[in-house]
Amino acid sequence: MQGKGIVKFVLVLFTVIVARQFLYMLPTMRVESDADAYAQQVAAASSGGDTETVLKEARTAYLDSMSGETIVSIPLISDFTYEDLKSRQLALGLDLKGGMSIILQVDLKDFIKSLANNSEDIEFNKALDNATTRFSIAQTDYVTLFGEEFQKVANGKKLANIFILNESFRDEINFETPDGEIIRMIREKANETVKLTHKRLKDRIDKTGVVQPNVSFG
Repeated sequence: MQGKGIVKFVLVLFTVIVARQFLYMLPTMRVESDADAYAQQVAAASSGGDTETVLKEARTAYLDSMSGETIVSIPLISDFTYEDLKSRQLALGLDLKGGMSIILQVDLKDFIKSLANNSEDIEFNKALDNATTRFSIAQTDYVTLFGEEFQKVANGKKLANIFILNESFRDEINFETPDGEIIRMIREKANETVKLTHKRLKDRIDKTGVVQPNVSFG
């Protein structure tokens, strides 16, 4: 009887996992179908060049443009972008999908530390550690979590005191600059870095014929 109970539990768990994966896959499949249709239109309108390359570039461009767009909204739970759902899907093996997927991430903890010239400030580093812990389960971006955690442990200290020594910030902030403005500038620089990293990797990967490079940050 106990064995039957375990089997039943495994079957139920498997069913839940499969159902959950379908919930993740169906919206992204619609987006990818739209990307294929868009690529076909671009290829048809193209007057020259290698058709396969045109299709690949057009499809990738479409998916890149949709990566941050909300494609599923569940009331009282969360909104999900194309990239959110793709990151939650089980990776299909080479025998199932005919390819492989590699996700590279920009480490924002190290990035923020570099902006602070690797400050050894106790509250600053505690806020980073706390943000890293929360990020593994939170739906919020890392920079926002860092700002929230710093407010909890700052004891009146301002972020401007830590980041003013960075040359890229020196002309933009002073000791009176609000923490909210510092967080905004950190997020802006983080986004610039991610976009630049994405572009460089995409350019290099595209040369090898790999389609749909997916670069996220965390």
